[in-house]
Amino acid sequence: MADIAECCYVPTKALLESFADVLQVKHLPVFKKGYFGTYNPKAERERMSLGQKFNEDKIILLSILPEFCMVDAFKIQMPTEDAITRGLAEFAKTKKVTLWLCFASQVFLDVHHIMRQSTFGAFGDLQISGLRIQKTIDEYFQLSKTHPHPKFWPKEGDEEIRNIGSTVKSWIIQDTFQDIRVYSKLDNIGSAPEKHALFSQHAILCGLILFNLNMRMQFVGLQLVTQWYDVQQLAFLHNLVINSPTHKNLRWPDMDAFLKIHGESHIFVGSRPKNAKESLNRLELATGISSAANFARDSRSRRFHKPDGKNPRLLKSTTAVANLFFAQYVGGPEENAGIIHIHRILDDLSQKSNFESSSRELEKFSPEHIITRKWSNNHNIDPLRLLAFLKTKLFEEEPVILYNYFGMHKRSVELCRLIRDKEHQKFVQYFTSAYLPDESLISSVVILIHHVAEGSAQNARALGLASGGVEVGSRIVTSAGDVMREYLEKNGDVACKELRVFCKNKKPIQDDVAYDNGKSDELVYSWLSLEDVLGHKGVASLMTGIPIA
Repeated sequence: MADIAECCYVPTKALLESFADVLQVKHLPVFKKGYFGTYNPKAERERMSLGQKFNEDKIILLSILPEFCMVDAFKIQMPTEDAITRGLAEFAKTKKVTLWLCFASQVFLDVHHIMRQSTFGAFGDLQISGLRIQKTIDEYFQLSKTHPHPKFWPKEGDEEIRNIGSTVKSWIIQDTFQDIRVYSKLDNIGSAPEKHALFSQHAILCGLILFNLNMRMQFVGLQLVTQWYDVQQLAFLHNLVINSPTHKNLRWPDMDAFLKIHGESHIFVGSRPKNAKESLNRLELATGISSAANFARDSRSRRFHKPDGKNPRLLKSTTAVANLFFAQYVGGPEENAGIIHIHRILDDLSQKSNFESSSRELEKFSPEHIITRKWSNNHNIDPLRLLAFLKTKLFEEEPVILYNYFGMHKRSVELCRLIRDKEHQKFVQYFTSAYLPDESLISSVVILIHHVAEGSAQNARALGLASGGVEVGSRIVTSAGDVMREYLEKNGDVACKELRVFCKNKKPIQDDVAYDNGKSDELVYSWLSLEDVLGHKGVASLMTGIPIA
C-alpha cells in the first residue's frame, strides 16, 4: 500500500496541504532554522523506513517553500524559471493542491533523492560560471575604453552585455532574495535563511539560469564578432602565414576551434586559400571590399575602404538543439523555436545518415543512429528516447555554447595592434598615413597585409622568381607571423583552456598538445586553470564566498 500511495503522490500531497494551512493573505510564512529537522544528504535513503523517508521529504520541501512564497509576494522576476518554480509560486497564491503540483513537487524531491550532496554542487557550478562571465565582461569593457565606439556596433549590444553582468551580480554574486528580506525587514523576523537558500537546493533552476546566461553570452558574442569581423580576418591571416615557408608549424588551437564550430567553407568562402592572391580574393568576397575601387588612380586621395560591419558574412549559432529552448528560457522570437520543431533536426540527421557509409558497424548501434533510423522509418519516437536524444545532443553542443567569442575578439584586437605597431611605417609608405582612421578599425591591417603580399607575389612573378614552382615568401607576412608566434605562445589556447575547465564534455576539444590522456582533469590542473580564467580575485571569491569588490 505504501508503494501505491507513493505512486499516487499521497505523501507529497499531504505535505503541500499541511503547508497550505499556514498560508495567509499578505503574510509570509516564517520558520525557525531547523524547525522541521536537519537534512542529512549523506544519509542512505534506501535504508530508511517509510516514516524516515517521509520526514526527510518534509524537511526538504517545507524548508524551501517559503522561498517560493517570496517569488509571488514580491513579484520577483528571475532571469528564467522552470515549471516547478512557477507552479510552487502559484500555489503560494492560490493554496490549491492539484495533481500537477504534486507531480512537480515529487520531481523536485526526486532530484534531491538522486543527487543527494551533489544538489548543492549545482549552485557551485553556477557560481564558477558566473565569475567567469563577470571577468569576461569586465575585460570587454576595459578593452572598449581603448578605442572609440564603433559606428557598426549598436549601443544596444553593450546594453545587453551590461544586462548580463547585472544578472550575474544580482543573482549569483549577491542574493536578490536576501536583499529583499533586508529591504522589507523580513530578516528581523525569525531565523533568516542562509544566503542563496533557493539556488543551493534547486538544481534544476540553477541549470536553467546557467543555460540562460551561456546562451545570452553566445548570442551577443556572435553579434560582436560578426560586426567587428576581426576574428574572421585573423583566420585569413593565420592561414596565409602557415602557407608561408617560415611559419608552417604555427599553431593556434583557439582559431582551430573557431573554424571547427563555424566551418572552414563558411569563413573562407570555400576551401582554405593556398596563396596570397586567392586569400585576398576570398577576403574581399567575404567583406564586400573591392580592390578595383580601393586602388584606382585617385585612391590615395580618398579614405581607404574598410569593413563596416554590414557586409561580412554573418556568424550563426550552430547549436541546433540548444536553440530549440532559446525562446522559452532566454527570450526572443517564437519562430522556429520550441521542442515542437525537433522534427527538423531529426530529419536533418536522417538525411545525413543516409549519405554516410554503412560500413561503420559501431555507429550502427549508437543511440543517435538507432533514433534517427527509427525516425526515418516511421517519423515517430517515444518520449524517453527523445529525452535521451536531447540530453546527448545538448552534451555535444556544450563546448560550442561555452566558446568565448569575447575573449577571441579581445585577443584579435591585441594581435592586430602588435602587428600594426611593428609595420606602421610600411603601412604609411604603401597606403598613406590615413590607412587606419581610428582604433575601432584595427582589423583592417589584415587586408592591407594581403594587398602587400599579393603585390610582392606579382613582382616576383614578373621577375621570374616564382617560376618552376619556387615558393617566394612575403616579408610582411613573415613579419606578421613572427608577431603571431610570440603572442600565440602565451595566448593561443586561452579559449580551449576555458573549455577544458568549464565543460563537462571534454572530447570535442581534445588536441594532441593540450589534452594529455585525462591529466587535465586532475584537481591541481583544474584549480591552476581556474586561476588563469577567473583571476586571483575570482578564485578567492569562490573559496571564501566574499563577492569581488
